[in-house]
Amino acid sequence: MTITPEQRTYARLAGIVFLAKFVLEGTGDSVTIIARSGESFAETARFAAAHMGLWRFCLLNVGLAWITIAIHAIALYVVLEPVNKRLAQLALVLRLGASFVGATSLMFRVAQARLYTASETEGLFTTEQLRALVAVTQRGAGAGVTTAWMLMGAGSVLFFLLFLRSRYLPRALAGFGIVTSALLAVVAVLAFVFPQRTNELKLFAVPSLLIEIATALWLLIKGLQPRAAIEARA
Repeated sequence: MTITPEQRTYARLAGIVFLAKFVLEGTGDSVTIIARSGESFAETARFAAAHMGLWRFCLLNVGLAWITIAIHAIALYVVLEPVNKRLAQLALVLRLGASFVGATSLMFRVAQARLYTASETEGLFTTEQLRALVAVTQRGAGAGVTTAWMLMGAGSVLFFLLFLRSRYLPRALAGFGIVTSALLAVVAVLAFVFPQRTNELKLFAVPSLLIEIATALWLLIKGLQPRAAIEARA
């Protein structure tokens, strides 16, 4: 199997796009999640209402991160389609589904931001009513994210399986990718069923993130392994 220049180009594009996704997601969640987790509801509402421009900018970054997942999936499809077209197509569809569902779940977080600003209007809602409404929107956003993780994990399993077959990546990296991606899908299912345990379960999703980052760096710096083509001709 000859590695084409197009495959090499899209492999490096996949590395760049995933690292961009990591940065966008980190900058977006650094304000909207960290600020929300460390303060009382009233303090968080006041902060969000006073810095709504910053809050919505962070939400935009999260939305862009979900969009980059679609671009990343397309780039990986181009790289791996010659290995097995059907599996590559299925992996692409699953990862595109994750992108669509994740981006759609952002509407709940936008609604949540609007509720925070509503706290400034005296008499419109009581604090308890606002807290309940925010909790509902947060639960909806969380369900969307965990559903997206299910799709993302399943798609990643197939992509790493194709990397293992093709030898485009080191076998250890591709093998760990299969295991950690499957673990991500399992974590997502458990978080969907037991949302109250989501924070604890997220820790088990960290290996998947680390492997994805390692893969992105490998594709960006090393590219596709030339020995895969040499072994295929042997």
